[in-house]
Amino acid sequence: MSYLLNDDQVHDFIANGFLRLEPDVAEALHNNIARDIEFAIEKENGSYGNNIVSRVPALWDIIRSRRIDGALKSLLGPNYYVHPHRAIHINRPVEDKTTIYPDDFDGPPMGKGSMAGSGWHQDAQSPLSRARHHLPKFLIGFYFPHDAPPEMGPTRIQAGSHLFAHPVEPSGVLAPKDVKAGTFFLVHFDMVHAGFTNRTELTRYMVKFVFTRVESPTEPSWNCKNRNWQKPKKTIIDYNAEPAWKYIWNWMLGSPAINQEGADLMALNSLNQPERLESIYLCNTDQINVLAEQISALAGSGNHNRLLAKDADGNTIPRDDSRGYPRRWNERAIVYDDAAYALAAIGEAAIPALLKLTDEEDPWVIMNATFALGEIGQPSDGVETALVHLLDHPLQQVVRQTLDSLALMNCDLELALPKIEHLLTHTNPEWQTKEVQRGWTGEDQVRLNAVFTLLSAVEGPTNNMAIEDILTQILNDRNGYVPAVATEALARIGSVSASQTALRYLQERRLDDALRSWEKPF
Repeated sequence: MSYLLNDDQVHDFIANGFLRLEPDVAEALHNNIARDIEFAIEKENGSYGNNIVSRVPALWDIIRSRRIDGALKSLLGPNYYVHPHRAIHINRPVEDKTTIYPDDFDGPPMGKGSMAGSGWHQDAQSPLSRARHHLPKFLIGFYFPHDAPPEMGPTRIQAGSHLFAHPVEPSGVLAPKDVKAGTFFLVHFDMVHAGFTNRTELTRYMVKFVFTRVESPTEPSWNCKNRNWQKPKKTIIDYNAEPAWKYIWNWMLGSPAINQEGADLMALNSLNQPERLESIYLCNTDQINVLAEQISALAGSGNHNRLLAKDADGNTIPRDDSRGYPRRWNERAIVYDDAAYALAAIGEAAIPALLKLTDEEDPWVIMNATFALGEIGQPSDGVETALVHLLDHPLQQVVRQTLDSLALMNCDLELALPKIEHLLTHTNPEWQTKEVQRGWTGEDQVRLNAVFTLLSAVEGPTNNMAIEDILTQILNDRNGYVPAVATEALARIGSVSASQTALRYLQERRLDDALRSWEKPF
């Protein structure tokens, strides 16, 4: 029996942005996981965060179940990666259990001590930002180990909102009514979602996972029977985004872009999300030069600098104004100009115009162009040369985006390897500003993006011996995500030396909870 998704399921995911799944595991497993999570949170010291799966290893049985694994392979490709970022969402009961809020209410109260947001939001990348992709490159998994009826406040989502530039007036709201133990929502990373008020006497737990694609598709990775796009028979959203959906479908097939009839460019960057989506994905080759000029016109605006929020006294605080216009660098997530998404959708024909933009001086223009080249994913000599050159750029923002674009091009990184090694092993004094409250610097994120680029290259034509040498050097990186991804890459290389290096790292860094402390029973 194949556990890959079928065409209808993929159609539903593209349009609605999520799938609801049930892992094929024994029901008792969910009960055991719920018990262990509750004990770990309530009786032991500290918050486990990324280590919750190490503390409750049975969670791997959920991720690796045939149904969940099959869905992940279908949407992210057979070599997808389980991102080292995890989180445990804790929704504690509120004192006022009489007030009932509408399903689309923004920011209802949460119980004291909750670790879950109730305001409508799109997740930030962790810890520092990356671009928002319409394509399925990052997914979130929401796993409920116990029953979560409506009165317990299961996570709400806004169907179709994964294609939005930012949260808008709620629409397509799904407030699950029958969340049983084991329910697993597989959601596009950029989906607008929110917690909800817990009006019971029990705490609600949910474990969040992140999954990433490591290669662009060249063929369908699901059980594809019909390569023609078909609109789902039923969608939750109340608008039609068929040009966008068809583009995503074709990209997942590994098919080239389709030239459209042309778009109303005045609708680009519109606050009306359906309008802007239609405009982006109806652009055609005749509009390439105009779109490139729109990006070039952004020069001199300083959009590569963060727009920070201010407190009541007017002091700058380390939190981004995530809904600011015009588009600019944001450490929650970067939303580039709509013209960049449009050029990406046009495809290979737009590459010459985009390469010209990478030669401009303005960083924001370069980053928009580099992003679009990464979305197109065509590893021509000219593209590779331009991107490798940008790895020497003095701004960490440019380097971060360049690494992301290189990561999914399925290209030979031989020319880039010396520069990637330098980024991973040398310190740049200019990149040491702490960008978020968690203390991460721009250099921390550069290194994470760089090691992800190496992970992607393991499955491609690049010499793995050279990659192995770099990976071995960075296992003591201060950024815990870097050695985590490096260990995965070493395991995938699979040589005797790579495997021994990975095993040695795991032996030295394993989580040992044998002497954990918990509340005294007396």
